[in-house]
Amino acid sequence: MPGSKYRLRPGKFAWLSVCLALALGSPALSAPSLDDKIAQQKKQLDLLNKRIQYHTRELAEAKAKEKGYLRELSVFDHRVQQSEEQIALLDLQIEKNERELKEVAESIEGHNKRIRTLQDILSKRCVAIYKYGGAADLNVMLSAADLAELNNLTYLMNRLSRQDEKDIETLEAERLALKSDELKLQQTRGQLAQRHKQRTREQQANKQAGAHRRELLARVEKDKKAHEAAMRESEEAERALQKKIDEYLKKKALAAQQGNNKGGRIPAYEGNGKFDWPVPDRKVTSRFGLRVHPRFKTKRQHTGIDIASSLGTPIKTAGAGEVIFAGWMRGYGQVVIIDHGGGYATVYAHMSKIQVDEGDTVKRGATIGRVGMTGVATGPHLHFEVRVNGEARNPLKYL
Repeated sequence: MPGSKYRLRPGKFAWLSVCLALALGSPALSAPSLDDKIAQQKKQLDLLNKRIQYHTRELAEAKAKEKGYLRELSVFDHRVQQSEEQIALLDLQIEKNERELKEVAESIEGHNKRIRTLQDILSKRCVAIYKYGGAADLNVMLSAADLAELNNLTYLMNRLSRQDEKDIETLEAERLALKSDELKLQQTRGQLAQRHKQRTREQQANKQAGAHRRELLARVEKDKKAHEAAMRESEEAERALQKKIDEYLKKKALAAQQGNNKGGRIPAYEGNGKFDWPVPDRKVTSRFGLRVHPRFKTKRQHTGIDIASSLGTPIKTAGAGEVIFAGWMRGYGQVVIIDHGGGYATVYAHMSKIQVDEGDTVKRGATIGRVGMTGVATGPHLHFEVRVNGEARNPLKYL
């Protein structure tokens, strides 16, 4: 470059280009996205743990202190959900560790290449100095035709000396960076191995909790006394759900009287066809109304419809509204209740994951969670209810 103090040799320019490419490569661009996922998963796990703690306190404070089937089922459900969320977090952290291992290995390779290049340059300079010594410099200086050329030669000789010093400093810096990367490589490998072990433990815990859960449900299905006890608990859970909605409606009515009705801006939904299907599958496996147990012939009112769907399928809001409950309920597992205004509310139960919180305002078709089989459920499906002024109605008349 004209006017510049230093010239870059072609090899040196290429070396800098490689350094720039390493610094600005694509792995660095994708890392923040993975970090965001890890942060989001940690937040999801923390939120789940808080909901479980709240639900556990509610159970402990309940009037019925005796051990119940649905209460025991909740414990296994909690453990399954916690381990699944923990496994998801570990998967992301393992992915990050593997990416870091790849990046640090590439960095180490780059350091080694640059060290070899610098060692080769310095080795050749050492040979030249050994062969010609200070006499060569003197001969060059004496060969100058005039003072101007002598100044130019002096500048070039000084520049060469400074470049030697710079190469030596760069070599030392590369060696230090190499040691740092090798230490990081060792630490990351240890962290990765530890997370793989932790993941294996969580998988075993998940498997055991799932097995206990299935055994309990099978006992309820086969043993008449267990079934009757679970039926009584389910009726309690139904009353708890009704109470939750009634309490919110009263609170909302009081807020309206005081001129502080947050729900007043939520549109009311009237008549048929006003709600969307919450999952794309429209296979109703259990309808609204009286259900008769095939073995024990016991009768129980089914307050919603069960829609068969794959595990993890996104659950969408049937309409715009406000989330008035997001948490655990005995028998229902993980539940979300949405107020749509005009006395209309919808209930989504047996979810594997809740992705909203109480107080959230949601649009029609927004994802609020995932299909699961928490609570009294032997397979993945969505239990969906439509409530009008707190009373359960046939959802098929509103879809």
